[in-house]
Amino acid sequence: MQDRYAGDIGDFGKYGLLRALCGDDLRLGVLWYAFEGDDEQSPGDGNRIDYLEPPDERLRECDPDLFKRMHMLVYGGDRSIAAIEKSGVLPEDTFFHGEVLTFKDRERPRERAAKRRMWLASGREAMKDAEVVFVDPDTGLEIPSTHPLSAKGPKYAYYDDLLPYLERGQSLVIYQHATRGAGGMERQIAQRLEELHERFGTRIDPVVLRWRRVSARTYFILPAPRHVERLTACVQDFLDTEWGEREHFTRFEGLP
Repeated sequence: MQDRYAGDIGDFGKYGLLRALCGDDLRLGVLWYAFEGDDEQSPGDGNRIDYLEPPDERLRECDPDLFKRMHMLVYGGDRSIAAIEKSGVLPEDTFFHGEVLTFKDRERPRERAAKRRMWLASGREAMKDAEVVFVDPDTGLEIPSTHPLSAKGPKYAYYDDLLPYLERGQSLVIYQHATRGAGGMERQIAQRLEELHERFGTRIDPVVLRWRRVSARTYFILPAPRHVERLTACVQDFLDTEWGEREHFTRFEGLP
């Protein structure tokens, strides 16, 4: 997650989903995987805020309160992770871990490894009392070509990062941006599901939701056993509202 994306149309969908999943019943934690911008990003990244002015009524009707808060954030002059935490878009008892993880060019592998270990440890500590942990990497889950200690490593969440949360009985919601891989988005999701089962076995039964507005992205919901019934019902209730009826979000049911 980068400050420049705060309040864009993808953010609106993200927080709408988290509000619906957790409500007042499940304590949410947000693990930002905060990353400072790099020069390879398109100059237009983060500028997808035209849903706010003029208001896109198809989105506003999904969650008017969230829409109002996003409008205040974007036009209030502070688009940042810190501003999101204070904006009220998420429950007031939400836990946050917003420490930035970015490597400097001259850092040695040993230094980067130590920095990453400390970052992961502080994240686990910040999330210790959360019931649902939202994992928000800048790009998504790990890819073979990017090592965790490379310059782009902090843009990804690695499977080994996630295991401690599952082991202590926490549910996960994982952000995944669309990539240009072969086979399209459906094939990419199916491949990720295979990887999740390979890494975590039968302890999880993921639910996959796709955000379909402007910039496609996917959310992998990994319910802890104690949350399966609750989160499954929340997903269905969510899709039965304008979010699903207008197909802003759809559920991935497998390859055709």
